[in-house]
Amino acid sequence: MSQGRFIAAIAIAAALSSACDESPTTPSSSAIVTFQVSNEQFRVRLTSAEQVAAAQAARSGGPARIPNGRIVAGRDVNDPWNWHLVDVEFAEVTIEVCDGRPSDVERNAAGFGGGRFCPWGATIVRIDET
Repeated sequence: MSQGRFIAAIAIAAALSSACDESPTTPSSSAIVTFQVSNEQFRVRLTSAEQVAAAQAARSGGPARIPNGRIVAGRDVNDPWNWHLVDVEFAEVTIEVCDGRPSDVERNAAGFGGGRFCPWGATIVRIDET
């Protein structure tokens, strides 16, 4: 085999092996997640790859499906509500005091749920990686 053909064969093999790479993609390090609770929606900004991976696992039926975050004043990405969540984690179980609807948080502000919101019935509507 000539040197030119050998180099071409190597290049083709490399291209094919990279095209067939079936390794999972690394989650983005940030995302906006929209949740549905009863007939209401709320949105959170996730700021780490670990949070995004946890949201993807929750959406796929993983056991840790309950969003649990600290309530902070201001909308951030959570229009039309006047609050948003930070330090969001996904849990399998949480205490009942932080369960509710976005409108419950709106009425009680940061005093709701001891300052945390963890709606048991929340489902992920969409994940927009940023």
